[in-house]
Amino acid sequence: MNDLARFLFAAVMGTSMTAALLAIPVFARGAKGVVVPAVTAVGLFAWLAVAVATASTAASHIAVAPAITLALCTLWLGVAPLRRAWDGASMVGLVALQVLRFSGGARMFAVEGGWLPERYGMIFGAADVVLAVVAVALAWAWSHGATWARRTTLGWAMSGVILTVLGLVVQARLVRPLPGFEGLWSAFLTPLLLALLVVTASRARVARAAA
Repeated sequence: MNDLARFLFAAVMGTSMTAALLAIPVFARGAKGVVVPAVTAVGLFAWLAVAVATASTAASHIAVAPAITLALCTLWLGVAPLRRAWDGASMVGLVALQVLRFSGGARMFAVEGGWLPERYGMIFGAADVVLAVVAVALAWAWSHGATWARRTTLGWAMSGVILTVLGLVVQARLVRPLPGFEGLWSAFLTPLLLALLVVTASRARVARAAA
């Protein structure tokens, strides 16, 4: 593994840890007591540890991301205590979590280093950056009670889900073998951010601005 690959893996791992650390208080805001957030925190970091350990192996195959995303959405929106916690979470916080997608721009560096195919790295790296820029604007809009925030968030979240799924499909076709940093992204960040987009869209359907 050369210096660029080490840098990219460290960047994705740092972003993954940041995502877990930021998601926990956003979730905990709407939870009653500390048990559910504590169990969630342990689960997130245990999942991250497994993802780091298996990032360069066949266990980080592309099928992992949709399976984990489906499991997270089922738990978060289908289990009453978890759903209530997300119902009480801050819309500003939920939207702002997608700012972590700025790290997806690192895929463009990976293209320059020959680690990712150009079509995949440039297009979906740029898409992540655009989604993150819109997340900044939407977080501001929710915090200031903008009337357009709700509808725009629904469109943005739907676009994010579609782009993420397309990225997984293209990755499955073009990226072989899967570099370690991309394996970690697919095994942790992709399903986490994708599931959070689904939760955000669900909340935006009923939320009011300044939430």
